[in-house]
Amino acid sequence: MILATETVDRDVVLTADVCIVGSGAGGATVARELSARGRSVVVIEEGPYLDRGRFTQREAATVPLLYSQLGLRAVTDATVMIFHGAAVGGSTVVSDCVCERLPPGLLSQWSERFGLKGLSPAKLAPFFERAEARAHVRPLLPTDINANNAALKTGAERLGIRHRLVAHNRIDCVGCGYCGLGCAYDRKADARTVDIPAASRAGAVIVPDCRVERVVVEQGRATGVSGHFLRSRGAGPHTLGVRARAVVLAGGAIGSPILWLRSQLPNTHRQVGRHLHLLPQVVVAAEFADEIACWKGIPQAVVVDQFLDLDRRVGGGYCFAPFSAHPIAVAALLPGFGSAQRALMQAYPRLALATVRLHDRTAGRVELDPGGPLTISYHLSEADRATVLDGMRRLADLYLAAGATRVVLPYNALVEVTRRGDFRAIDERPWHANDPLLSSYHPQGTLRMGTDPKRSVVNEYGRAHEVPGVFVADASVFPSSTAVPPQLAVMALAQRTAAYMADTWKA
Repeated sequence: MILATETVDRDVVLTADVCIVGSGAGGATVARELSARGRSVVVIEEGPYLDRGRFTQREAATVPLLYSQLGLRAVTDATVMIFHGAAVGGSTVVSDCVCERLPPGLLSQWSERFGLKGLSPAKLAPFFERAEARAHVRPLLPTDINANNAALKTGAERLGIRHRLVAHNRIDCVGCGYCGLGCAYDRKADARTVDIPAASRAGAVIVPDCRVERVVVEQGRATGVSGHFLRSRGAGPHTLGVRARAVVLAGGAIGSPILWLRSQLPNTHRQVGRHLHLLPQVVVAAEFADEIACWKGIPQAVVVDQFLDLDRRVGGGYCFAPFSAHPIAVAALLPGFGSAQRALMQAYPRLALATVRLHDRTAGRVELDPGGPLTISYHLSEADRATVLDGMRRLADLYLAAGATRVVLPYNALVEVTRRGDFRAIDERPWHANDPLLSSYHPQGTLRMGTDPKRSVVNEYGRAHEVPGVFVADASVFPSSTAVPPQLAVMALAQRTAAYMADTWKA
């Protein structure tokens, strides 16, 4: 059942085998798996439960509804904007549906550097296969390529650069192009549409509009959570308490460490909140003579991965991916002021958009001082800055090879490249804070896996080293940047965590 929190008129106490905090790719998967095994489950989500009728495809109304902090979350010095979902279903609700397995070279490095022997490609394959089946993941077809993707593909073909179609979790997609604003047609096989209903049918209780304030620990073991309803009837706020045999943190790479720190759980080696990776990206625009209409069709079908080096290093390199956005977001992302930006927005129908997405080596930090504010620190290293600039040069060259009349770079001022090989506009421009503009859709790594408690927070099954009864099932467990969107990997690892929990209880 999904609790109608607006009807709550008193404090509530629930009892369950498992309490899951967060309902995205990881939390919804654990809920589905454990409830199917007969375990009683409570899932708590800070955001609202929304049916498809609320996805109006109106950007100004939907972004504040679906994204954390009204879509305005950023690192503390505002140098990187961070976008992640804040509703039942988490970021899966606003995703572009890309579902990729973690690259084998990356998994091999995790095995060697962090001792994660159980995460080899062969051992993870069954979990990936099951996640793909449950989420209706399929490779896209050439007929799924819209004009925006075709522009990137054409440039890559003309330059002989490696590119490929990706896999998505879509069911009979209508190609409306509004993926980032929630699917009004319920064609995404996301956590809200697939996993949460399955868990609910198996007996799980879903509690939206509720903020968990603390993981409760008794005699050194987690025994539940406490929080309060954000929406209820009558005088409030009313509280929620859940007593449980295990607590699963699934609030994402920012939400989960915040809750850990707010709860003052053990953090002997100061690893909680560290090793934040953002897979940051910059958006490059290219103007063509013919209409592109980047907002129509499947947003991201093609990826150019020629410049990732996953066999030799755990970080570094980048890929190009098409980027789709609607007018408000495009206006915020495009450079220039006044008449210069007005002229650029008038060219919006003819603009192709793509990102340089960094496989970042930079590690940031999420911190919460007692009685103080949350801080998210992330300062791109010199090596990563150089990599981003290299990506901007290559993407500009690719677009010009595809026939673009000009390429607009992601600076505050209007900076253009109009001739192949002429990168003075990039080479002569110093890097400043927020110039170029960086954004992130995939924060990860703040409660990372490992065998050594001095370097990690959880083991390879997501079980906390220092707090019995606490598990983590979200992107915070990754020991390094993943290089690819992490949705499928989160689902696969969450299945593994759920199986481990079930087997442990049997024993």
